[in-house]
Amino acid sequence: MNGTLTFLGSADSKGVPRFWCDCPVCAEARTSGVNRRTRSAALVRGAEPSTGELQTLLLDCGPDLHAQLARLPGPLVPDAVLISHAHNDHVLGLGDLLDSMGYAGERLHVYAPAAVIPDIQDRFRYAFRSAAPVWPLPEEGLEVAGLRVRAFRVPHGANGHSHAFRLDRPGFAAAYVTDAIDIPAEVIGRWLTNLDLLILGTSFADESRVPHAGRSVYDVREALALPWAQAVRRVFLTHLSHDVDVRTRPLPRNWSWAHDGLELPLG
Repeated sequence: MNGTLTFLGSADSKGVPRFWCDCPVCAEARTSGVNRRTRSAALVRGAEPSTGELQTLLLDCGPDLHAQLARLPGPLVPDAVLISHAHNDHVLGLGDLLDSMGYAGERLHVYAPAAVIPDIQDRFRYAFRSAAPVWPLPEEGLEVAGLRVRAFRVPHGANGHSHAFRLDRPGFAAAYVTDAIDIPAEVIGRWLTNLDLLILGTSFADESRVPHAGRSVYDVREALALPWAQAVRRVFLTHLSHDVDVRTRPLPRNWSWAHDGLELPLG
């Protein structure tokens, strides 16, 4: 079994529809729902090679996590959770995970890059009063769901830095990069080459009129022009705002829009 990745959510930090907005995309999201999107998170499933046991890995845990997991067909306790950075749309669902730990026992393990943990502790100080519930992600990564999963630091523009994830097994490599812009060549060379699958955050279609110093995520226009992204066999764009109407914006061959519930084979 090669495994799968399911988009639990595919929206930017404010979700679609924005509850205060009556733009055409938000209006459509309230009706037919093609553009309805919850905050970004993904669920990876795969078999542990030596035992064949099915394992699950959760990438980020935003404020929509409870609804995202509750709509799955059965109960789920992830074997591991990775948090990319401590912004609300990637971490606020941690409270739901912490509440589940009494039922999950020792099975649930939450990790984040070491530099992110102090920010998480500030948000969830009540949970750190005894044993810390979030562990530093080892530099060598985790072996879970048949993959080696590692985090790497990426620029988040005006919002500082975030982390992306690289998922490897023999003959396959993927990257999950939701919150990044202006990734430097040395990071691309180490982490974003020889990919079979790229999941890339592109909040807006074209932000060229916005001062670059005030931006934090690639737009679609920029993503389509990235040589390293063009070299990937399959690309899915996620972290989409209400500026992106997936009904009216075609993408090149081998590029696709992510949407909530979309399941991809990892192979």
